[in-house]
Amino acid sequence: MELRVNASGTPDLSGAPSKMSTFDKNAVEESIRLKESSGGSVTIITVGRSDAKKTVKEALAMGGDRGYLVVVVAEPDPHDSLTTAYLLARAIERAGPFDLVLCAEGSSDIYAGQVGPMLSEWLALPFLGYVRKVEIKDRVIRCEQTLEESVRVLEAELPALVSVVSEINEPRYPTLLQIMQASKKPIEEVGSELLIDGRAPPRLVTTVGMTAHAMSRKRVIFEGSPEATSRKLVEALRSEGVLKR
Repeated sequence: MELRVNASGTPDLSGAPSKMSTFDKNAVEESIRLKESSGGSVTIITVGRSDAKKTVKEALAMGGDRGYLVVVVAEPDPHDSLTTAYLLARAIERAGPFDLVLCAEGSSDIYAGQVGPMLSEWLALPFLGYVRKVEIKDRVIRCEQTLEESVRVLEAELPALVSVVSEINEPRYPTLLQIMQASKKPIEEVGSELLIDGRAPPRLVTTVGMTAHAMSRKRVIFEGSPEATSRKLVEALRSEGVLKR
């Protein structure tokens, strides 16, 4: 992986490979556990460039049954959660009937925590967030929600949308056989333009600039013998609080 900063000061992420968010793995893991305990199937849906297909395969190797990739030429602005939520909502509707939508509380990069609530609004579903435990019985979902100093128990009728926190589980590592089997599972790719009838998706936020913080250095030079300069260096570090006396 190679990360660079352009002359304008903006990061160049073209050399950074895409990967599944660690928090998304918790959502995938929980969906698979629910399938194992209650039956049903798991559909993996994501929005990204064509190379995001490997991320879908990773989720299928964990235990998903089929994948769905909304292909975009340029990924949505990472700060614009509304566009991502809108494309996911249209993809979920296109993928067919469902009982439960599981997503992470936030992403590994921005962690805005907005896609889940916005997605539930587009789909007109009850939203349960910050969930650390999920149980389903008689088409009623019961969740434990993490608060600052307490735990709240919530219930909702299915279908519903739940965003989970990392404490909910420990994601499994697929075996070599499961990775090989994932390559045979169906993955449907659809262009984002087909989901929005050629119209521009809704957008609330546009990143107009991103620059690195300028770091100034003192550029202090110590002269003298090695013994003298080392003493001066130690004293300077102590005066700055870097070293304790």
